[in-house]
Formats: sequence, structure tokens, C-alpha cells
Amino acid sequence: MLSPKTWYALAFVLEPGLFLFKQLLLHRYLHILNWGMGVESTAILLRWLLEPEQRPFANLSDLVVLAAQTGDEMPYTQTLCETYLFPLLRQHRVRVVQVAKASASKRDGYVVLSDTRTPKTLHIEGYFKLSQNLLLSGTVPRLGRPHICAQRWKGEVLDAWLTDHIDDAFGPYLGYNCEESKRVAKSDGYSCRGFDYIYPLVEWGWSRDDCLQYLYRQWGIWFAKSACSFCPFQDCGTAVERFQRDPDAAAQALLMEQNALAHNPRMHLFSSGTAYGLVVKHNLQAVLERYEERLAQETWALYHVYRIYRQLPVKDKPGKFRIDADRYNGVVTTGNRTYIDSCLSELAQRHGKPVIAQHGQRFYVHERVEKQYPAWEEFFVATIHQAEDKCRNLKRFRERWYALTGDTIELKFGESLQLSLL
Repeated sequence: MLSPKTWYALAFVLEPGLFLFKQLLLHRYLHILNWGMGVESTAILLRWLLEPEQRPFANLSDLVVLAAQTGDEMPYTQTLCETYLFPLLRQHRVRVVQVAKASASKRDGYVVLSDTRTPKTLHIEGYFKLSQNLLLSGTVPRLGRPHICAQRWKGEVLDAWLTDHIDDAFGPYLGYNCEESKRVAKSDGYSCRGFDYIYPLVEWGWSRDDCLQYLYRQWGIWFAKSACSFCPFQDCGTAVERFQRDPDAAAQALLMEQNALAHNPRMHLFSSGTAYGLVVKHNLQAVLERYEERLAQETWALYHVYRIYRQLPVKDKPGKFRIDADRYNGVVTTGNRTYIDSCLSELAQRHGKPVIAQHGQRFYVHERVEKQYPAWEEFFVATIHQAEDKCRNLKRFRERWYALTGDTIELKFGESLQLSLL
């Protein structure tokens, strides 16, 4: 029996005029579109709906539109999809499946938010939000590749659903355009159950601009790029536009960034700098007001942070090194902002260290020497109480810390320092 990939290749080397024969070749399999809710994958879907001769399948009943929700998609995306696309999907009774990550652990799998041929709601609320995990971890999405957030909150979830429900299929079809040859070459890094990826836009020779123009011709609107409200992979102009459109989502991005910067002052959201700095630069007062309201609503905590940086050789690449960072992050005490600031001040006096304003109030017991390895730092910081106590391997970290500094880490998770307030 021929594999789906072989059937597909055979169908597309046939002359365009043999449309019916191509459909007969392909009718026996389901076709999976990984719909990212953005410009390119929506253009593919719309063209299949409106132009039957462009479909690589016999009937729209053979199509499954599969979307993974991170829980942090911009509300504007929801408005666009529900207003313009979903009525057509209902009309043609196309199966739309929306799934989401069940928890931070891959072992817990996914939750099916919707599986219907009459979609009405784009479930951008997700289930276990990416932002929730980032807040608990005290971090923001990493700027370099691979895009771990996309792999874990989309790739893993789609992979799991396909494993449970699809035995054999064409695709997934991905919305990489003809100008994204590097993304196509690296697509194995986003593998979904080992299915052979297919790129309709590459076959059509369509660029992103072609997709935008196609959607505009059909609907009379400029479709928006799909992204989380705090996505670091967007230019500053786009970020400002989105922040202006949705101050609540922007405030959430600032809160997440503040939480990350408190635990690591190098962890700003954008490669060009902080999201907060961008908001201040463009005088987005509605965002700043909402952000201050959010800070006032939060419980605060005093954290004790230790961090070790090591330079390790890269496997199979002689002379190349990577930086390994490990941390111990523990809550000392919690309370309102005034109480936590007073605790920090008292501890700083005990250590004989100055309190500095650096993404919140903090003082360093030991400050890192930059560009020197191994390196280490220890500090206390007052910030919102979102991040959990965290250490990959507490025993190993203590051993490494002692080997570097000669000091022991006395605190255990869940224990508080006894603070007598001034």
C-alpha cells in the first residue's frame, strides 16, 4: 500500500486538468491542517473553502482543522476568526478541533476545548495558560531558538491529539510561506507525531503579502498575525499597536516581565529592551494605569535567589561552549507591599548592604562578575508573589554552591526567616 506522502506526491505531479483523478487518489485519507489562527494558515483554509480545485482532498468532510490554544491569544484574533472565518466553516461543516495543554507537565496531556463542525467560539482562554506557567517559573519566553513555548504549548498538544485520534493522514499542512525556507528546513524541530509536513503556500509560491492580499480581497480587512499578548517575536511597532488596542493584555505582559526581571534582571521581554520601557516611551497611559492597578492587587513576597553560571562544552562541536544557568529560588515571607519592603530593608541592614532600585527593590549579598565562568550571585528581592520555590535538583545545587563559594545554603523550601521588624 502506498503511503500518504507517496499518494500526495503522485497527485501533485499530475496535470492540473486531472483534478477529479487527483481527488480520487486522495479521498481515502483525512487531511490535517495545523491552523495557527494567523495570516498564512487562514489564507490556506479560506482558499480551500472558496476554490475547490485547490483542495488536495475530495471533500471538505475529509478535512480536520486542528488548533492549539495557549490561553494568551490576543482578543482581536478571536474577533476576526469568529466574525469572518467561522461562518464559512459552519456553512461547509468543516470539523474544527481546539485543544490546550492540561498542565505544565507533558504527562498530563491535553484538554479538548471544542470538537465540532459548527464552530462559533475561538477558545482563546485555553486551559492551563502559558502565561500561568511563566509566572510560576518567574520567567518570560526565551528569545533564541528553538521556540520552547511553541513546542510545549502547541507542538506537544497537537502531537498528543493526533496520536490518540488519527491513524493515517496527509499532513499536517503547515502555513509556512514561500519566503520561509529556513523555517521549512527546521520544521522537524516542531514535529507532530512524525507525520510528513506539507506546505501549500510553498507549492503555490505565495508570500505573506500574497496571503494578506488574498484575505483582504475576500473580506475587506487586513488580517492580524496570531500571537500571545506578551510574544517577544514581534516588532516594537506591532507591540505598541496591540498594547493600545488591549490595555488589559498589555498590563498582563508588563506584570509577567516584572516578575521575571525581579528574579533575573537580564530577562527583559523584547530583544531591544523592556516592554515597560516601550510603554513609557510611547506614553501608553491606559496601559500604565492598568498595570499599577494590577500591582496593587497582588500579594507581595520576599525572595532569596541564588544563581550559578557555568560554561560547558557543546557536544560534538570542539571549541564551542554553552552557558548553563542553574538557580535556587525560595520565598522568605509574604505580605503586602509595605511589609515586604520593610523586611527587605531590615535584612539589607543586617548584611550591611545597600538596597537598590533594580526592577523592584533588592540587595546583593554577592554580585555576579560578568563574563567570568564559573560565576555566581546571591540576592534578596521584593516583588509580586507569583513565582514558586524552584530548584532543579536541590541537593546538587547546594553541593555546587558550596564548591564555588565555601558557603552552605541554609534555607529549605517552605521555611521562612524569622524577621523582627524595626
